Amino acid sequence: MKRGKSFTLEQDVAICNARLNIFQDPFNVVSKPQYNFWDRIYQNYVELTGDQNVRSQCSVQSRWKLIFGSCKKIHDCLARVEDKQSGLTESNKVLRANMLYFEHEKKRFAFNHCWEILQHKMKDLVPAKSPDPRTKDRDPNIHSSFSSHPPDPNTLVSPESDKDSYYIMESRKSKRPTRRRAEKEAHRRSKVVNTLDSRICDLMEQFTKQLAESDKRKAEVAERKVKVMEEMNERQQREQDDRIMSMDTSNMGPRARAYYEHRKSDIYFKTMGHTADKSNMEDKS
Repeated sequence: MKRGKSFTLEQDVAICNARLNIFQDPFNVVSKPQYNFWDRIYQNYVELTGDQNVRSQCSVQSRWKLIFGSCKKIHDCLARVEDKQSGLTESNKVLRANMLYFEHEKKRFAFNHCWEILQHKMKDLVPAKSPDPRTKDRDPNIHSSFSSHPPDPNTLVSPESDKDSYYIMESRKSKRPTRRRAEKEAHRRSKVVNTLDSRICDLMEQFTKQLAESDKRKAEVAERKVKVMEEMNERQQREQDDRIMSMDTSNMGPRARAYYEHRKSDIYFKTMGHTADKSNMEDKS
């Protein structure tokens, strides 16, 4: 695969797994520059995919920002659905959240395969609203990681680090998934995602069809209203013409008599012309 092509589902899944693996790793380093954190994430990503020559660390990091940003939005949509509607199944909640996302973003949520992995970790991954300005160059989630993994009483201070740097040691080592295991997991998740995407597409298609039918009904109602108004205007005009035609002008002054006689003449020719046009149309038919 050449550099620059779109990320595959398997690569997206590997990025999320690598990000969580390092985030939850008990051997985390505090007060270290951000690039050390992402070096470890990228190493884990390469272990899971083996495509070091395909995606650079910068590319993987940028992809994560896009994935996490979209997942954060769908997380907010899901929270709104859960607040407003109770009694829904989990699948229906996700469908409603996807529709809400589509309504706000004008495009469908494209990372359901990543959401399957991140959905239960979003609260830990979302950075605090008011971070310490001194930590602006660090990974936004590194302190959240330590909150879920308190230091061991036997914490060691590295002699090569400054006084604020600690290596958190735990007796057990984290078990990272092998490449084969990750591929199986990605394959399983892709099936789930394809099923969910299919349901979402069907729902969107049904929603679009309902909108089209609603617009059609509105247009028909508006057309009927216009037709009714035209018929009312024609009826009122005929009633006015009938009154003018039945008026006695013998007792009127010269000008009034001339005016109404002229109006009667116009009404007569208009009526006769309309009758003639109607007769011609009937003859042609």
